[in-house]
Formats: sequence, C-alpha cells, structure tokens
Amino acid sequence: MKKTDWMFLILIVLSANSASLRQSAGQASAVENHPVPTKEDIVLAVETHYQALTDLTARVTQKNFLKSLNKTQSFEGTLAIKKPGRLRLDYTNSQTIVIDGTMAWFYSKKSEQAVRRTFSDFEHANIPVAFLLGASSIRDDFDAVRPDEKSPGTLELLPKKKGAIMKKLRLQTDEAGRITGMTIFDKSGNTTDITFTDIREGVGLEDSLFLFKVPKGTEVIEQ
Repeated sequence: MKKTDWMFLILIVLSANSASLRQSAGQASAVENHPVPTKEDIVLAVETHYQALTDLTARVTQKNFLKSLNKTQSFEGTLAIKKPGRLRLDYTNSQTIVIDGTMAWFYSKKSEQAVRRTFSDFEHANIPVAFLLGASSIRDDFDAVRPDEKSPGTLELLPKKKGAIMKKLRLQTDEAGRITGMTIFDKSGNTTDITFTDIREGVGLEDSLFLFKVPKGTEVIEQ
C-alpha cells in the first residue's frame, strides 16, 4: 500500500474518533444539564408512588447500631405490606412482626413469647419499615431536607411531632419515588440501616397473610 493510502486511512480513523469523542462529550453535557430534582420533587414522587400502591413484597437487610454497646447487629428477612395498615416481616432469626391494621404482634420463636400492642402509628410501634405504610403523607408528619445535593435521591425527614422517638429519617429513593433504603436516627445516637431489594409491587397479597396465629405454648404479653 502506498504511503498516501496509509495517510488517508489514518485521517479516516482520526476523524471517526473525533466524531465519537464529540458525541460522547455531547451526551455527557446533556446528562450534566439534566435538572437535579428538588426536595419538593422527591417528596411528591414518594407520596404519589405510595398513594397509588396497594401492596408490595421485598427482601430486607437491616443493621442496628447500638451506641451504648458500640455494637452492630445484622438481620435479614422478607417483608410484605398491604394497605390499609397491614405489614408482615419475617426475619431469618425466627422473629416475626405482624400488623393486622389495628394490632401489632412481635413474636420470637426462640423465647416462645409474643408481645401484642395496639398499633397507633408507624413510629410509636417501633417498627422502622412500617414507615412505608404512611409514606403517602410525608408532608403531614415531617419537614424535608436535602442532606447532599450530589445524591439526587436522598432525602432527610425531620419529625414535626414534639416528643417523637426518632431524631430524623434518611431515605434513599429511585426516580419513580420508590424507597430503596432508609436510615433511622434516634435521640440516643442509635441508628438502623435498612436496604430493600427484590421489590415487587401490586402482587395481590391475601389478607390472611397478615393474621397472626399464636403458636401453641406461646406466652402472650399485652402492652
């Protein structure tokens, strides 16, 4: 091949690479110019998503940090939620939490005990994931803050209610307003980190899933 032919081929390759680089730069610029959602946008997306939601299932990974002991406890389990006000959380350590709409049950197979209490709201029932039952009305109970503008799906919620158990609640959401993770900060310095995976929505859960049947030989404690 003549030297002029080689030069011609090199010019073609360089031109193609240059066009590719210009295209990539243009795409990056478009991404960079994409408007970052405001905290109001995120709150509205979450409220709209969970207002339309009928039920869901998910896998849960939970880590509880206890400040006084400087210790972290890890749990895994499966979550089921159905409106109105029904929740079931089965941990792999043989503990189960069930809310049937009016009553909350905390069952431990190992200790053969079940605690029953009236379910008033997601916070005072002391069930972190029960927040999802009230996620369609965030603005009624919280003031929203954006902790990091570089994390567009992150939102921190500060309780409006005086004497609230939690200090703040940090949410991680996707573009659809679905909550994929949360961190609960209490006033004692303890934190609870929860991650949701394998989320499935609108699966048609049966009401019977949220009826807790006390196993034979279980001690029931009323609170």
